[in-house]
Amino acid sequence: MIFQSVRGVLITLEGIDGTGKSTIARMLAEELRGREVLQTAEPTRGYAGKILRDQFLAGGAKADGQARLFGELFLFMADHADHLERTVSPALDRGLVVLSDRYADSTAAYQGATLRGLVPDPVTWIRGLLLPWNIVPDKTLLFTLEPKTALERIRARDQSLAKFEREEFLGQVAENFKRLACLEPDRFALIDASQETCQVADEALKIVLNLLRRH
Repeated sequence: MIFQSVRGVLITLEGIDGTGKSTIARMLAEELRGREVLQTAEPTRGYAGKILRDQFLAGGAKADGQARLFGELFLFMADHADHLERTVSPALDRGLVVLSDRYADSTAAYQGATLRGLVPDPVTWIRGLLLPWNIVPDKTLLFTLEPKTALERIRARDQSLAKFEREEFLGQVAENFKRLACLEPDRFALIDASQETCQVADEALKIVLNLLRRH
């Protein structure tokens, strides 16, 4: 199935863990409360998303090696397809502003790092798998932050670190995000997440409002 955005606006928020994008997503939704806004996120609470949260992301999955790594990738893709079909596409058809905390770019960036050495150029490969059926966002806010700082923030709120929260790994993911931004510079807007939260939110809001005015 090929999905097409008709009338609405799709804005995605991306970045490594610890950049504060989930907080900014909530703040943007509040600032845009006079408009019809849908706030959503990936992984979703759907079937594939639940497996990802309960098994793989929480470290409970028993499979190791390539079976687990490729299993994660295709679960993320299945969850994304479900998200498009059940949530994103209907909302865009209704003319809503959709704010998604993580989206397909996270799959390319994170799984692209996970599959290094197993697939030649995994970021490009994953982008190719998504390209025929994905809805391309109207704007992607990419929150940038040094992995060390991101981990300090994560530890401050939770002493236990999830599978993807390691400095070397987050560094690889950050590089993948930068690469994606270079491939589509018109879509991506980079925001320095080391600033105070209010400053980050103000910058994000300006970008979003400019997009909505043009739309």
